[in-house]
Amino acid sequence: MPRVLVKAAFEGLSFECQRCGSCCHHRRPQEFDDLVPLSRLKEFWEKSNLIYLTQKDVTNIFSRYKHPPETFVDTLYPYDCKSVKVEDGGRKIILDLPVMKSREDTTCVFYEKSGCQVYSQRPKACRLFPFRVEEETAANGDIILNISYNPSCPGIGKGRRVDPRKLEKLVVEQFLLRTEEVASQVRELQAKGKIAADAQVFRSHPGRKKA
Repeated sequence: MPRVLVKAAFEGLSFECQRCGSCCHHRRPQEFDDLVPLSRLKEFWEKSNLIYLTQKDVTNIFSRYKHPPETFVDTLYPYDCKSVKVEDGGRKIILDLPVMKSREDTTCVFYEKSGCQVYSQRPKACRLFPFRVEEETAANGDIILNISYNPSCPGIGKGRRVDPRKLEKLVVEQFLLRTEEVASQVRELQAKGKIAADAQVFRSHPGRKKA
């Protein structure tokens, strides 16, 4: 079994959210199609800042604020709580991971001038900002989660020092939640013979505005 390792590329950093909304704009790079191959995934991550949602995030927002998932969840296919789709007779595995919807001006659907309207139940990905995580696979198969941060965030250098252990715990929880959701769905599709042996994996680019 591969291990999951966390690396934080900083120490002694202070941060306090300024509720400024600078992180509430979602970039969807237009040079990518609806399906992003794994070979371009690192480039996609570097150019986008989509807010990926776990099923727990969706449930929490609905339970607390009564917003139906279709009003804030963005997926390439109609949302049905399943993140794994197959096409071309099982030769394409598409990870249609749900992300937060945004408006035409790229602002999150929950962002208003007064701030985030679901702040108490904001997704784990929002709680992580201004920290971002890049996944890397080591030669031995271990998964490395590299944590960096956005130095342009106005909250950097303010407030209390960031506790790396709490941050690492949040990163691992988010990763494991998403990974298990995907893995269980893949196992189910494999058991039904829906996935071909030579299948390629793609990540969806939901909400992309077509020309």
